[in-house]
Amino acid sequence: LLVIAVCLVYRHRHRKPASPVERVSTDSAQLMQRLCAWMEQQRPYLKSDLKLSDAAEALESSPRAISESIRTERDSSFPMFVNAYRIAYAQQLMRQQPDKKMQALCTEAGFSNEPSFFRTFKAVTGMTPREWQLRNASHS
Repeated sequence: LLVIAVCLVYRHRHRKPASPVERVSTDSAQLMQRLCAWMEQQRPYLKSDLKLSDAAEALESSPRAISESIRTERDSSFPMFVNAYRIAYAQQLMRQQPDKKMQALCTEAGFSNEPSFFRTFKAVTGMTPREWQLRNASHS
């Protein structure tokens, strides 16, 4: 045991510090994990007026750090990141309540208006909400 303890102490004292790139990468990944957990647990994306500053405040981070983390880890922007959650939520609603009106669905999913919802849905999924519903219904 003494030999193992000495080896561990030696290794700890003589290890190379993480490079700035490794530290940033680790910090970015950890921040992304915290951001995703916040999104999934608190569901702030359901508010149409969610801002980057809201996420920064909730995670006790800076808007820049969050933006950089999203860009580094997901190759995305904050609005695109949030909209991906909104579209996934809208798809869940469409599966559970297929007769729900689109206006109610888009508002419930956090979009401020139908055109924005339709445009974003098509950009994320490659199809309109109705096309997605029809395709999804045929696979159920």
